[in-house]
Amino acid sequence: MKGLQVALLLVLGALTACQPSGPLRSVAVGEELVAYDFARGQTFEEGVLPGAILRIQDGTYQIRIERGDRELWWGQWGDTLGDVAIDVDVQQVTEATGNAFGLMCRVRGTVGQPQTPDPELVAMVDTGEPETPQPEATEAAATAGSTATPEAVEATSAPTAVGDTEATEEATTTFAPTDGDGYLFLIQGSGAYGIFRSSGRRLQPLVDWATSDAVNVSPVANHLRAVCAGDYLAFYVNDRLVAEAIDDQYSVGQVGLVASTADRLGVQVNFDNLVVHAASVG
Repeated sequence: MKGLQVALLLVLGALTACQPSGPLRSVAVGEELVAYDFARGQTFEEGVLPGAILRIQDGTYQIRIERGDRELWWGQWGDTLGDVAIDVDVQQVTEATGNAFGLMCRVRGTVGQPQTPDPELVAMVDTGEPETPQPEATEAAATAGSTATPEAVEATSAPTAVGDTEATEEATTTFAPTDGDGYLFLIQGSGAYGIFRSSGRRLQPLVDWATSDAVNVSPVANHLRAVCAGDYLAFYVNDRLVAEAIDDQYSVGQVGLVASTADRLGVQVNFDNLVVHAASVG
């Protein structure tokens, strides 16, 4: 069983920037909507894919990338949600510190949601008519965008390496295609953070890479919170506000967990205690 994992072009680097002096907006965190402790399988997207393995093992959700060059892989799951606050504990267990990982909100797609049966097939079964054999539902390999956006390249201080990447996608009755559109809240093992918007498999920085002592350097674990409420986005690392942005391109979607590798040494990132609460702007 394969979920949809499409490689995105991720520009890695770090800029020094001032931390927010206070939140732009007041956010109220409400009832718990869903929690994942990863105690058992088939409770989040899993798959063995060309270039990456996504699995639930030893009570954590693990993204392992054997090798890559600024390619970003993610798993998503659950209900389509709007205004949320998402918490997770995350640890990069491999040594390289230039890799990026974190949370996604409002990810396009319906991965893991029950799919509506084809009404024509249901009618055939109900009337006893013979069912016409259907070809297996598969989707051809997809190629990511050819370059990162000019804004994403110009906003970084480090040289960038961009190019086409490919990933194979296979549809099943419980997984629906998605191209990764949504908001990303990422940290690097070196101590950097950023907020990005993914659109058409390309990343646009809403808050470009910056460094903060709020981010624990790998392999020390970090607690992340992403707030997506109305058009307001806020990123907390270890209970400290590090970044916020205003953007209204996406209003609903799924929750996602994401990782990338900056070099060909690969990376493994473990996630635990994923909790989603309702949120509203006061």
